[in-house]
Amino acid sequence: APENLFMDLGYIKTVIACIHYKEEYEKSKGKFTFVSDTPQLKHVKNMSAFISEAKYKGSAKKDLSNSLYKQMPATIDSVFAREVTQLQSKVLYKQKHDAEKGTSDYAHMTEPPDVKHAMEVSKHQSNVSYKKNVQDTHRYTEVLNRPDIKMASKITKIISNAEYKKRRGEMNKETAVLGRPDFEHAKEVSKLLSQVKYKEQFNKEMKNHQYNPLGSASFKQAQMASILASDYEYKKLFEKSKGHYHFALDTTEQMHHKENAVLQSQVKYKEDYEKSKGRSMMEFMDTPIYQVSKEVQKIQSEKAYRKDFEEGLKGKASLDLDKTPEFLHVQHVTSLLKGKEYRKDMEEGMKGKGLTVFEDTPDLIRVKNAAQILNEKEYKKDLETEIKGRGMQVGTDTPEIQRATKASELASQVSTVFGEIF
Repeated sequence: APENLFMDLGYIKTVIACIHYKEEYEKSKGKFTFVSDTPQLKHVKNMSAFISEAKYKGSAKKDLSNSLYKQMPATIDSVFAREVTQLQSKVLYKQKHDAEKGTSDYAHMTEPPDVKHAMEVSKHQSNVSYKKNVQDTHRYTEVLNRPDIKMASKITKIISNAEYKKRRGEMNKETAVLGRPDFEHAKEVSKLLSQVKYKEQFNKEMKNHQYNPLGSASFKQAQMASILASDYEYKKLFEKSKGHYHFALDTTEQMHHKENAVLQSQVKYKEDYEKSKGRSMMEFMDTPIYQVSKEVQKIQSEKAYRKDFEEGLKGKASLDLDKTPEFLHVQHVTSLLKGKEYRKDMEEGMKGKGLTVFEDTPDLIRVKNAAQILNEKEYKKDLETEIKGRGMQVGTDTPEIQRATKASELASQVSTVFGEIF
């Protein structure tokens, strides 16, 4: 029990001490307390004074003010250096810039002569100044009684539409005077001057008795000549007549051209060749050599016919016979009989029949052999080796020989007729 009492008393003391301590703390809170100048505190004060930047700059400025440079007399170099430092100073530059802000040097400049002249020229060229002075320049001169001015003013009044309408209204108010000579004369003059009357008179006098150049003989002749010489009309007639026969039926020329077309046809030639293929060669008329020689003779007769025709036509006037349907048809037939058309027909006859053009095909070999046989040298060689010296005579009574003779006679007749015409 006494031990517990001592513990309680100790606890009570500590609590009372803590309360007193807090009361003193609360009283002294917010108040400064002075510490006595101890050596440590003095040392800290001295160190803070040395470290302070403000103190450092202040002492530097004091030293600069008392420097030898400040105590020197003002020389030219020192004054120039001071001005340069002021000019390079950023603070002074900004102060001058802020002071001059909003004002321009151009407004304070004195007007030189060239600037003044340019301003006056711009004013004279201004549209406003032009309109301002235009009324003064367009006024009449002070001389009013000149004869030309009076005449001009009188003419303007006469031409004026307002004066015309004014006088017309005054005349309409007055009574109409009919039958007066001056009124009748004025009416006739107005009719003559009227455009409607002028056109009526022109239609009556000129249109009924005018000269029509389209009906003249010279114009018709020139028109016919231009039509005949026109390439368009020539091509038009050629396109119409192309592919048509213009000969009458059963004439010698028609029969001759039909027979030539049949004989020269590649299809007929192939038919004759196919018919003769596989037969015996004992008969001379059915031999391939004779058939080839006959075809060559017909081709040569056609060449001779064309040669005589060209010799008869060269250097002579055409007389528009080259535009006749007969001549166009003959020209078309001869163009078909040329070598290019012959080869074209051969290709058209071969194409589309399942034939392939290779060097070893029987058809190509047969075509090559036919081309070699058609050669003039081969023909002469075969003629020398096969026909000459064997006592064989070609009969003149055969239909083929008679037809060939008749064709050559007709060709010579046509060449002579064309020679007489041209």
